[in-house]
Amino acid sequence: MKWRDQWQLSFRNIFSAPVRSLLTVLGMSIGIGAILAVLTLGTAGRNQVRAEMTRLGIDRVWLTAARQEEPLMRGDGALLKRELKVAAAEQLTVPVKIAVGDKESETLLVGCDLVCLQMAGSAVTLGKMIPVQEWKRGGNGILLGETLAAELGGGPGTLVSAGGMLFRCAGVLRMEDRASGLDWDRAAFVPLETLSDSVGSSLSQITLLTDDRLTPDELARNATRVLKRSRGVEAETLTLQVQSEAAESVIAVFVEVLQWVAFICTLVGGIGVMNILLVSVRERRREIGVMMALGTEPGQVCRLFLMEALIYAAVSGVLGILTGVFLIQAAAGSIGLHPVLMAGDCAAVFACALAVGLISGVVPASRAARLKPADALRNE
Repeated sequence: MKWRDQWQLSFRNIFSAPVRSLLTVLGMSIGIGAILAVLTLGTAGRNQVRAEMTRLGIDRVWLTAARQEEPLMRGDGALLKRELKVAAAEQLTVPVKIAVGDKESETLLVGCDLVCLQMAGSAVTLGKMIPVQEWKRGGNGILLGETLAAELGGGPGTLVSAGGMLFRCAGVLRMEDRASGLDWDRAAFVPLETLSDSVGSSLSQITLLTDDRLTPDELARNATRVLKRSRGVEAETLTLQVQSEAAESVIAVFVEVLQWVAFICTLVGGIGVMNILLVSVRERRREIGVMMALGTEPGQVCRLFLMEALIYAAVSGVLGILTGVFLIQAAAGSIGLHPVLMAGDCAAVFACALAVGLISGVVPASRAARLKPADALRNE
């Protein structure tokens, strides 16, 4: 029997019972679609966690003085920037009473620079940013957090009294930084040079921005060594690397569990293929007996059923990919993810469908090949 004849006979046998074949294909395709959905949504979930952790400051290192009598000083940020080749921002935070007109509130007055605001993901929602020249040399411009501005009724152009100093509001600021634990929306921001002239050259904090060369923990260790060697100052560091790794580990566990569940669904579909082919072997005993009596070799009979299993698997793989796309779109819309369907994932799940289908066809194919013509032709 030629290969072409075997393929034609396989297709004819499958289409002879269309409803049964369709249900068999659907059983496996649901499992294949589930695997594809888990792979794609799992990758999207990891990317979402990384983006959220980046917004919270996973790529940053915060340094504070370990001992109050040995504070960080102006220039330490420049030292770390020069030695470690990373972005560094100095920050001085002072609790003050702030007033706009007859309205008064207690808040934090933050002396910083543009780099610090950029690291914190700031955005001016009303008014304008303080000019670059004022950030460098100092000035009387001030930025108010959104909540603080609403409480005081302050806005661009209003006079603001803070800590005995008089400022003019340049704009209202929205801060994305939530890692520090401070309510930046209730804070006020002025150039570091201006605040240092009033309260001294000590710093509350230095923020470093890591890159691909070092992890945050490695950068933190290097920064403390540089400060100890150059200034003899002990510094405490804070990173979110452990929290980030823990979050990704939790997601990985859930994704792996779901992958196993989806794979078990695929195996159930494969068992369905095996069951249908075993039924087919029993129903076609006389046909197999006639074929073998006419000279068909057992290996050809075995290939015939393996081909049928392969057809079931291939159709299930295609339908499974389409099912997976539907599941991905439905899940992404409900939980707010932005998944990207990868060609490699589609190829992997299709190969999985073919493998499960072929394995499921081994037992029925071997049973059909072992039938003796006389037994196959005997009436039951």
